[in-house]
Amino acid sequence: MKTPARFVIDAIRAAARAGGVELHRVSQYTSPMIRLAMLLRLLRTEVVFDIGANAGQFAQDLRGSGYGGRLVSVEPLGEAHASLVQAAAHDGRWTVTPRAAVGARAGRAMLNVAGNSVSSSLHEMTSAHLEAASESRYVNSEAVDITTLDALLRQYADAPDSAVFLKLDVQGHEGDVLAGAGPRLDRIGGLQLEVSLVELYQGQVLMQEQVAALVSHGLTLWSLDRGFMDGRTGQLLQCDATFVRGDLLHQS
Repeated sequence: MKTPARFVIDAIRAAARAGGVELHRVSQYTSPMIRLAMLLRLLRTEVVFDIGANAGQFAQDLRGSGYGGRLVSVEPLGEAHASLVQAAAHDGRWTVTPRAAVGARAGRAMLNVAGNSVSSSLHEMTSAHLEAASESRYVNSEAVDITTLDALLRQYADAPDSAVFLKLDVQGHEGDVLAGAGPRLDRIGGLQLEVSLVELYQGQVLMQEQVAALVSHGLTLWSLDRGFMDGRTGQLLQCDATFVRGDLLHQS
């Protein structure tokens, strides 16, 4: 026998289906963002650094999944940075840094601007990327200041390094960004980054080497979630990898 709540749920689903929308229950089994929010609680994370934040999509999704701690977002692309500032304007625990890219050392560089915005990078794009996503082709370039993770952590992390979580979405620039963390990389609580199975940006560190490098810093591969695939063949080109400092979980 249906309960009143069940009748309401079924009615909502039927109305949505009539409008061409299919509703599904969201849980840790279906949502990578909910799983990430759970992990942040286990790690007792106090601040998440969102490196390569674009217009704030990741931060907004993380908020919607229950994370209430501090957010620090960094974005180099001018138009995306302006949208990011607007997105964070009414969230007192969300800081947007001045427009900048993050790298191995401070300086200045030219950022390649992609047609789809999110694929913009300091690196040249390979033919494998262009063949899988022609809309990502570069259409412009912008000069941008480069800062380092070490400098960002010193300025914006008012918490122990173990309470810091890093999220990187830097389009082939992961190795340089992590190099700029210095010895602090050995103390952070965890991080999430894109790892590529094939070279999508010239000179990027590929998955096997990236995993080995992070393990050498005392981090453990925690989860993998599907990311970018070639729609023509179904080949997985890139996925999101999450790493944690295991001893912190044992102390939770």
